[in-house]
Amino acid sequence: MSEVWSAGTYERFAARLAPVADQLVNLLEIGAGERVLDLATGTAEVAVRAARAGAKVTAIDIAEPMLAKARERAADEGLQITFDHGDVEYLPYEDACFDVLVSNFGLIFAPDHANVAAELARVSCPAAQLGFTAWKPNPKLGELYRRFTESPIEGREAYEWGREDHVEDMLAEHFELEFEDGTLWLEAGSGEEIWKLFSESAPPVIALLSQLDDEGKKEFHNAFVELYETYRTKDGVVRAPRRYLLVLGRRK
Repeated sequence: MSEVWSAGTYERFAARLAPVADQLVNLLEIGAGERVLDLATGTAEVAVRAARAGAKVTAIDIAEPMLAKARERAADEGLQITFDHGDVEYLPYEDACFDVLVSNFGLIFAPDHANVAAELARVSCPAAQLGFTAWKPNPKLGELYRRFTESPIEGREAYEWGREDHVEDMLAEHFELEFEDGTLWLEAGSGEEIWKLFSESAPPVIALLSQLDDEGKKEFHNAFVELYETYRTKDGVVRAPRRYLLVLGRRK
């Protein structure tokens, strides 16, 4: 898992998720002095936003190269953020020590959902807020990926977090939950431009490419571009939707 998420220039892909990071931080109304934990922080899109609001931010990620970029970004902005190398399934923190727990398409990739849920409950203080986002299955992408691999490249388990019933099974014992459906629009001048973004910056796609031979890479490239060209609008812009679930919670 660490090797997968250390690949490529993920900060470029993370920048495309910025509208959702803004949405999360705004809905949580993160304020000055709050103890915030950003889980699977990546390149610190959410952590930086929370720190700008004056929160006391800790951010954790399994990929050290990601953390190096995150530390550099925080330093460039003069922000005080504690960055820890670690696994969201086994958090290295004391019980009930955070006021806000947040993750933007991050914690969903940890394989053991029950462990993640238990850790969220353990480190959150009474009445702590929880907010995270999860991808919903994309049938067209799923069909494409199945031509080249036996399982969804982002992990079948990750998509489970995009179902309200699964989130309730994992978290409802300890959190009061609310849900919002959202759509992130990926816009580009061409399907080739989106391919360049994914093939250089999206770790799951990079991992799949590493498993294919030259002919397979070529076929995957062509099929990917062809799929995204189906989203070309009358204005000549490729505008593709990615549906997600936004989960808000309050510790009981």
